[in-house]
Amino acid sequence: MVGLGQAAINKGYKRVMVIAEDYAFPYSQVQGFMTEFCKLGGRVPVKAWVPLGGKDYSSVIARIPKDVDALLVVLGGADAVNFLNQYEASGGDKPMMGGSITVSQDVLNYRGKRRDSLVGTISAGPYADSFDGADWKAFVSAYQKSFPVSSGGYPSPSLFALVYYTNMKAALDALDAVKGDLAGGQAKYRDALSKLELKMPTGTVRLDSNRQAIGTTFVTEVVKDAQGALTTRVLRKVDNVDQMLGLKKEEFQIGSRDIPNCP
Repeated sequence: MVGLGQAAINKGYKRVMVIAEDYAFPYSQVQGFMTEFCKLGGRVPVKAWVPLGGKDYSSVIARIPKDVDALLVVLGGADAVNFLNQYEASGGDKPMMGGSITVSQDVLNYRGKRRDSLVGTISAGPYADSFDGADWKAFVSAYQKSFPVSSGGYPSPSLFALVYYTNMKAALDALDAVKGDLAGGQAKYRDALSKLELKMPTGTVRLDSNRQAIGTTFVTEVVKDAQGALTTRVLRKVDNVDQMLGLKKEEFQIGSRDIPNCP
């Protein structure tokens, strides 16, 4: 989510409400946004942490302050669809920013009135549908051949298609590096994984001393393509993003419900 805080400030969003699922991944997504946003003077007066599998968002919608400029929504799958439909039905009109899971193809391809109002939503994550890198284009082409739209595939790989591919490729590349040697508690294999520089469709991924990824992120905007499908275009590409999010090691804390905080 690095880069989204600056993008929000550029759009004039100074006060933002967070609506996110209540577990570790959204905590990190919100931290990636807020670390930069708060440092630039932005404020987050309300965070609504909601359970996975939520079906009724009326109480959350009722809590949205009138004086916030936008919403940061970090909900995925059916949760995102349920919220978007109910927010539209309530007459909500705040601009939205999305978490990586909120603008993934599995959400962008749902059918509903609120779908079109996602156009213009800015977000950030490890890929962008319209990234013009040669390796990404080859990955998209291979995905489309394996999962054609006519058989239920998406126009472009979802976030989950990319991250599962990343995980499996790392596992196989490290196995190749040690020639399948898993002896001694997988010592050689684990060492190979820790030193691996993984060549991915979006760039190189490597691990830091905490086994956390260092890689590329993209600030994106939801747009319609020539066929009328929703897709994400690149606003900014940020390389070498690491766990510390630009903070010094002694300043960094793991994201949680309460960290960061800038009411």
